Amino acid sequence: MNGLAMSSKRQRSAFLSGLEGMLAACAAALSVSTARADSLIGLELVGPTTPVAVGQEIQIRLRAKQEPQDNLVGQSFVAIDCILKWNPKRLRLLGLTTTGSVPLLSSYFPTPSSDYTGINEVNPPQDGTALYYALAQLGQPVPVPQTGVQVVTFRFRVQSAFASTQVEILPSLTVTTPADTVVYDGTVPGLDVLGTITPATIVQVVPCVGDIDANGAVNGADLSILLGQWGLTGSADIDANGIVNGADLSILLGNWGQCPGT
Repeated sequence: MNGLAMSSKRQRSAFLSGLEGMLAACAAALSVSTARADSLIGLELVGPTTPVAVGQEIQIRLRAKQEPQDNLVGQSFVAIDCILKWNPKRLRLLGLTTTGSVPLLSSYFPTPSSDYTGINEVNPPQDGTALYYALAQLGQPVPVPQTGVQVVTFRFRVQSAFASTQVEILPSLTVTTPADTVVYDGTVPGLDVLGTITPATIVQVVPCVGDIDANGAVNGADLSILLGQWGLTGSADIDANGIVNGADLSILLGNWGQCPGT
């Protein structure tokens, strides 16, 4: 009888132990779920603050910023997967630099042979989308304050004239395999704490050919100036050949109307 009692007691103890384990797992899952909703790290791209020009190399900084939260997660990261998007006719990706950024174990574009997603067709990518990886030092999650930290700087060259263009962060992209932009939390392994994503806007002062009086449009006022300088050298010598003539008139009429970006 005592043996049966002892056996029953052990079975009950094992059952309670297993139940406690299940409850603890459920509590942890609920905690992670709550943390995911309230504890986030936003990613923002920061570009030049002044207008750029064709041929100019520009820098787009990737910054991580802690968003308002009440839990212990979302205050650091161990890894970031970031999907970039831009207009390849306007900007050309040259590469990246870690100057001025937080120390990381790795900061790179995976090569086509190691990029299982198929996003990076060459290194650096040239088709307007790119996958970037950031990995923290082993055992050293990168703290992310509400003031933000710089993760990396992407280098681009301005390829053509435009009024404005953007470099964006895509939440997800499927080329050969689905991929997501993810910020892996530094406290809870595997927890995605990605918050707000913010693009960088680049503006350019676009040369407006034919706008002789620089009023933002090619119109009758410019035509009047050109006719007044006909046969002479002056501001209406649009093609810079030393004389105002029919060639300049043709250029002016071909650009008639409002200037780009105005």
